[in-house]
Amino acid sequence: MQFSFFGTSDTGRHRKHNEDSYLCNPQEKLFLIADGIGGQAAGETASSLAIRNVEEFVVRSRVEDITWPIPYRKEFTLEQNSLLAGTTLANRKVRELANQNPLMKGMGTTLVGVFIKGNQLAVLNIGDSRLYRIRAKEIEQITQDHTIAGEQEKMGLLTKEEASHHPQKHILTSALGIEAAENLRMDLSLVAIEKKDLYLMCSDGLSDMLSDKEILAAINSSKKKSLEKMSLSLMQQANRAGGRDNITIILLSFY
Repeated sequence: MQFSFFGTSDTGRHRKHNEDSYLCNPQEKLFLIADGIGGQAAGETASSLAIRNVEEFVVRSRVEDITWPIPYRKEFTLEQNSLLAGTTLANRKVRELANQNPLMKGMGTTLVGVFIKGNQLAVLNIGDSRLYRIRAKEIEQITQDHTIAGEQEKMGLLTKEEASHHPQKHILTSALGIEAAENLRMDLSLVAIEKKDLYLMCSDGLSDMLSDKEILAAINSSKKKSLEKMSLSLMQQANRAGGRDNITIILLSFY
């Protein structure tokens, strides 16, 4: 399965600093978005540290005989195991730095990542950054938000529409760096890819400003344009809608 991609990030209209970090590594077929949390520069530090450590582990584990931070789990693919191990290592590094520096105390980050293998995506998610799939002009959120509202939606206590307007939709129930590894909730899944699929990874700076229907309408209206123009159109619409947070977007198109 062949693919093309484009990634971009913007501070938005109200933030002075961009605490989002992202990675597009087509050689490794690894794509990540992290949305940092914490005062001062702590959020930016947490997100960049997470991205760097996951990428470094994935790359090194392919070419070197290195020590894994966790036992290999047979129920997962190699790519899922690599994401899990890299994220476990990143969680440890963020926590160590936070414990060493009082200004960094309490810092953490969301993380959504995909690792492409053949016609499958290995997907990892922590927090409320998202992965969407656009197929046959329909949109589907692949990841589940780790927020109070997201958990209530998962239990059937809220509809998706109710969750999107819930006052606790931003309160995270899981974030990298906040919890020790044994308590950290990480969702792992495998997603089958079909030709003409489009996958959208984003921080909540996009999904908070635009509804799923608005995201889909923007994509469908610019489907014949380049991924770069499609991404910039989404970003412009999010900023026009308020741009209250940093906005990060990665688009993956399969053919």
